[in-house]
Amino acid sequence: MKKNFKKLSSLALSLLLIFSLSLSAFAADVSAEQAKAIALADAGYKQADVAYIRAGVDYDNGVKEYDVEFLVKNADAYLEYDYEVRAADGKILSKDRDVEKINASAVGSGDIGKDAAVEAAYAAFGFSAAEVKLIKVQKDRDDGVVVYEVEYAKGYDCKYSVEVLAASGKVIDKERDVSRNFFDKVELFFEVLFAQLFLGR
Repeated sequence: MKKNFKKLSSLALSLLLIFSLSLSAFAADVSAEQAKAIALADAGYKQADVAYIRAGVDYDNGVKEYDVEFLVKNADAYLEYDYEVRAADGKILSKDRDVEKINASAVGSGDIGKDAAVEAAYAAFGFSAAEVKLIKVQKDRDDGVVVYEVEYAKGYDCKYSVEVLAASGKVIDKERDVSRNFFDKVELFFEVLFAQLFLGR
């Protein structure tokens, strides 16, 4: 009797598991509009804030995803955002932000200096100078506006690139590049080492 009960319990549990897996397999994908809303929420915007937005379907290794792009205009620049959102569950697979055009008249002139620009770049990702290793700080012009391009590493797992307006210290672009394998870590190690030995970082 006990053996039969155990068999029935096991069978019921197996059927329940198969049923739940079937439900998840046939669960509806998120829509293109939902993918847009997910990307906008992650970037901290509403649809009314953007100049344009689009979501196109793509497949990566057989996995359906949405390529979401939108443009935001603020006082200093036009910012373009690119997101990859998995259709099955709405998970953000990747995201990127680029400065398309800087509004020179709104930025103004002046220069906060290299040290202040580096501090602003660290703060953009919530770090202090003690936590990271500086790789590069370079003054450049972008759309006629003076900017500081700052790169630094947190260990050898991640490299950070930040663009800071020289006039105000405002961060207008930031990017995080994660080391995906051993070779990426080795490459970052030598980049940091070179900066320390030859550039005095």
